[in-house]
Amino acid sequence: MKGAKKGILTSLVGLSCAALAFSACGSSSTASASASGKQSPSAASSSTTATSATDIVSQAKAEIAKYQGIPEFTPPGPSIDSKKLTGKTVFVVEDNTVAEALVQITQGIQAAGKVLGINVQTYNGQNVISTIEQGVQQAINQKADALMLVGIATSLVPSSVAAANSAKIPVISVLPSQPDLSAPGQGYGPGIFGGAGPSYTQLGRLMADTAIIDSNGGPITAAVIDFNNPGEFAVASGIKSVLSQCSTCKIVATQDIEPQFWATKTTGATSSMILANPGLNYIFPTADTMAIFAVPGVRQAGATGKVSVISEDGDSAVLSLIQQGPIMTADPGYSTPWIGWEAMDQAMRAMSGMQPGNPVVPIRYFSRANLAGVNVKSMSTLYGNSYIAGYEKLWGVG
Repeated sequence: MKGAKKGILTSLVGLSCAALAFSACGSSSTASASASGKQSPSAASSSTTATSATDIVSQAKAEIAKYQGIPEFTPPGPSIDSKKLTGKTVFVVEDNTVAEALVQITQGIQAAGKVLGINVQTYNGQNVISTIEQGVQQAINQKADALMLVGIATSLVPSSVAAANSAKIPVISVLPSQPDLSAPGQGYGPGIFGGAGPSYTQLGRLMADTAIIDSNGGPITAAVIDFNNPGEFAVASGIKSVLSQCSTCKIVATQDIEPQFWATKTTGATSSMILANPGLNYIFPTADTMAIFAVPGVRQAGATGKVSVISEDGDSAVLSLIQQGPIMTADPGYSTPWIGWEAMDQAMRAMSGMQPGNPVVPIRYFSRANLAGVNVKSMSTLYGNSYIAGYEKLWGVG
């Protein structure tokens, strides 16, 4: 959405933005650079202590190289005696059942539950806060052993989290925040036992690293398309942290487009930003479903071959765009089923009275170089299945 995020479908358009998987309501206004050259508060400016172009290119190549291959499983914590948890019930409240990412995460949770003999009940929040709150209350009424909020910003339902805490039901947050082990709830919010998801900051850094390499260290004149979501703020922060090292790199425009408007506004907004900024050479949508609509915006502006689109999430439709070329160039992503298994691991630790494990699910970097001839619709092909055997061994099953 991510987020979630990852794989939000165009059919999300028209859903209520009152809650959500990947958004809270916000405007779709442009915050581009003014005629005087002043940047918006969210725009990154050139660093006065910039690293040399050669150095930043070398750094970017070294960073991307770490994420090129299929990720390996690393145990998130000590082993768990799963036999003691057989028959327990995990209640999953999904923000919605339309977004591909959320569906795949829940399927991962269910697959793990089947292996463990743990009951998994699901509830569709329908992208509406009041309905999500009803789902949490249902979990409380049924005296669930653990509660998972999938694709829901926990800051939108604080009373529900508090109610679950009062009922002694541990709450696991699955997307859409940046993991932070030093923050409450591992960065997922107060009252949260632990979470599961990727490092959005690192995804943003890999996006910017791509532009650094492709431009041979600059100049980069970029625009960011984002939306009101904590994970997306972290992606933007990662982008800026890399570009700040480059004296000829700058973000000259930003555009906030909420999910319900992605299909209708992203193409036009992309074209307008390109036409308003003749030197623009990179567009960074902070969720790759926006990239699906940004690519035709580049064509509409007559900028094919001049402007590249780089995003994150690893959605299959966007990976196909990379294979087709030439506008979409990179899209680092993560395995959504893996996130589901990690969420189950966290729930098991909570039900066992253990400390939470590491919530971070690994990332894989995708570009034309490692997507040639690859079936981008196969999650096992893209990310492997090492996590399944890894968790089963950690849990003493299989």
